[in-house]
Amino acid sequence: MRHTLSTLTALLLCSSSFAADWDGLAVPADAGDGKTWQLQSSLSDDFSYSAPAEGKSQAFYERWSEGFINAWQGPGLTDYHNPNSRVENGELVITATRKAGTNEVYTGAIHTNESVQYPVYIETSSKIMDQVLANAVWMLSSDSTQEIDIVEAYGSSRADQTWFAERMHLAHHVFIRDPFQDYQPKDAGAWYADGRLWREQYSRVGVYWRDPWHLEYYIDGQLVRTVSGVDMIDPYNYTNGLGLSKPMQIIVDAEDQDWRSDNGILATDAELSDTSKNQFYVDWIRVYKPVADNGDDDGGSDNGGDNSAATIETNFADFISTGKEGTSVAGDTVTGFNPSGSGNINYNTIGDWAEYSINLPEAGQYRVELDTASTVASGLGADISIDDVYVGRIELQQTGGWESYQTFSLNDALTIGAGSHTVRIQSAGSAEWQWNGNSIRFVKVGESTDTSGDSNATAQPVTIEAESFVRTDGPYDGFQTYTQNGVGAINYNQRGDYAEYNFSVSAAGNYLFSAYTATPESGAALQVSIDGNAVATIDVASTGGWSNFAKTSASAGVALGAGSHTMTVKSAGNTTNTWEWNADRFELTPQ
Repeated sequence: MRHTLSTLTALLLCSSSFAADWDGLAVPADAGDGKTWQLQSSLSDDFSYSAPAEGKSQAFYERWSEGFINAWQGPGLTDYHNPNSRVENGELVITATRKAGTNEVYTGAIHTNESVQYPVYIETSSKIMDQVLANAVWMLSSDSTQEIDIVEAYGSSRADQTWFAERMHLAHHVFIRDPFQDYQPKDAGAWYADGRLWREQYSRVGVYWRDPWHLEYYIDGQLVRTVSGVDMIDPYNYTNGLGLSKPMQIIVDAEDQDWRSDNGILATDAELSDTSKNQFYVDWIRVYKPVADNGDDDGGSDNGGDNSAATIETNFADFISTGKEGTSVAGDTVTGFNPSGSGNINYNTIGDWAEYSINLPEAGQYRVELDTASTVASGLGADISIDDVYVGRIELQQTGGWESYQTFSLNDALTIGAGSHTVRIQSAGSAEWQWNGNSIRFVKVGESTDTSGDSNATAQPVTIEAESFVRTDGPYDGFQTYTQNGVGAINYNQRGDYAEYNFSVSAAGNYLFSAYTATPESGAALQVSIDGNAVATIDVASTGGWSNFAKTSASAGVALGAGSHTMTVKSAGNTTNTWEWNADRFELTPQ
């Protein structure tokens, strides 16, 4: 047990009957307006008991089981071995040793008896072993198709391993098992570094799994990485539109990973027999769920969020107009949303919409939330427009009943001015029958993102060169760059390839996206997302050649706050040979 002075002080003052190593450490993630964090005691453990390598104690087995979640014995040269995990001196210890007579490595592995599902915050305090092996605290679904890594680090002090020793890998995976396919984000932000060597100190690492399309990573209580939206969570649709949605068990282990040992990065006998190098220490693991804040002190709750933020809420039935886009659905006798009592709406089919008058008392960043319910398994969504500007889609999920409401939100907060706004919500997705709606909320989560320093700044056009991407990937390995007649551009673009771009706007406002593209193909198209929210899908007409660039624009603008943004541009047409378009540049023009 490694308490800070402030933690010890909190323990002395605490009147709760439940005291743990993390007492006094606020949950850094925001539980949401009107909510607080509730400790999940059956999943949390400060290891304040003894559990020997052989015959672990009853206290251990209340929360944990030895080994992996199934019969798998581990990756690469790993062989999970029950005696290589123990609890002593208030810590879980995972040990790595040589399996006698082989080049394999015995390591400890344990997993929770219970599963956990979003929304949930999981955090651990741990110190990495001095080995080329991976040290990990992670979550995995029972069918091994969805994974969220909390701690994944490689702490070896070998001179050629310094790059890894300085980094914590903050990532997730979605899989198709047969034929095997694995997606994980590979942007530079997935390898977090702040100058420390993770083997030399205890570090707090946490993940807020807010919903299927949003992850937040925290180091020592500070937000260091956010991964959200389809393009980052599941760009190849391995989850069939469900995102990171399955219940998962928490696993703690060490691993010889084959991508390292197959390339000659092997643990030596000397390293594995050195007790100063072969032990991974976990001081504690804590798990919290956001629950309604009724003002009670349960002794296990710790709300790290700011509940003083402004929240504007209205009922779905309080619309000022409603209607439908597209054809009617068989069995739906109501045009648009249907008030069903208690402020709810039902009989909602694809294309139904309603508009609401929302008055915000102050400008700032707002999270848009909807409380919806549905028994439909997939294909649910809600398109959001504000003052006739499309701002994004909320991906909705099945909730188990037409009156079993859950909260879903846009992936990113919006910068919105004070005053009255017209908000349009339209059912979207692939399913004919959609969802019932209960409440609509605008939750202020921050001040305006205007970083220009000039409150009178005017909106200026933004030009983004297509070859100036920060990351590219896709089923055909992403875009390539080329120069022709002094013009830089991207080519070798096939369906599903995409690239990410960083840009800034000088002032908040509505901006129209345009692309300068060239293609001899018929049926090409591109999709644009900004800050994880879908902005537009644009048909790209044939220009007769790969270097005959022409301008094409979205049909409507997008609301952007002043400051920095991330844009993803993806090929999404139906050309006969998968080849799509070349691009010279993109523009965002104030409207």
